Amino acid sequence: MSDNVNNSDNFDNFDEFFENIGYRFDESFSGGWDRLTQSIKNIYDKTTDKFEDELALPVAQKYVNDALQKFVTDNVKAILELRVEMHDDWFRLYCTIDVAGIYIEVASNFSLIHVQLDRNVQRFVFGQQTYTDVLNLRCESIIKRQGIKLFIWFYHSVLKKDPLGFILSYINIARAKDEVIYLDIHRWLKKNKKIISTLHKVQVNYGELEEEQMILKTQINYRDLLAGSSNEDIIGDEDEPELMQGPIHPIDDATEPSQV
Repeated sequence: MSDNVNNSDNFDNFDEFFENIGYRFDESFSGGWDRLTQSIKNIYDKTTDKFEDELALPVAQKYVNDALQKFVTDNVKAILELRVEMHDDWFRLYCTIDVAGIYIEVASNFSLIHVQLDRNVQRFVFGQQTYTDVLNLRCESIIKRQGIKLFIWFYHSVLKKDPLGFILSYINIARAKDEVIYLDIHRWLKKNKKIISTLHKVQVNYGELEEEQMILKTQINYRDLLAGSSNEDIIGDEDEPELMQGPIHPIDDATEPSQV
């Protein structure tokens, strides 16, 4: 892919435009802000008759994992690794946790039920398809190791449920109900003005999974783009990103719904 900022001038329609900016979600949806804003300006200058069309934005598996690393793993001490492997209509989630003398590597299969990324809500909803596989387990004591094995056996054999949802809720990463997991990411994004400003202009209505990529179904918020006068920039200086200072602490409000 070319690094030429003016490549957006060559796009004939919105679909081609968004197919070519998928890689700009690099560095956790932050890397191509200048190109994205310039592209929106250029498109706005050319046409306004397609703003209500739904657009397909492919996001490569690599960039999803980069986002998980930056916004979750780097900010939650107990999690050493969190990554996904995407396939057609499902994905496999791998998680490594080191807490209270317990080191455990687990994996489970999920479907993507719902995605909503807009100015008010930034949420992913997953449906768990398989019980969690314990890939590796080490503990500081034999008693603790046996206790964990008994805990997992009790969930699987007696409750006929999987403990992953309970564990994610307990460490305040997500909320679980039955086999459905709700992951609200507003707590990680709210201090990043670059991303929040983008979600005032481009919203995601739902998503689909394909091999090694996620397809986000997006829509231009044309009313926001048209809100300013014709003499004003559609995207102004106030939309430029504000660098985040210091560490992020997302755990406190992890189980609360996203707020405006």
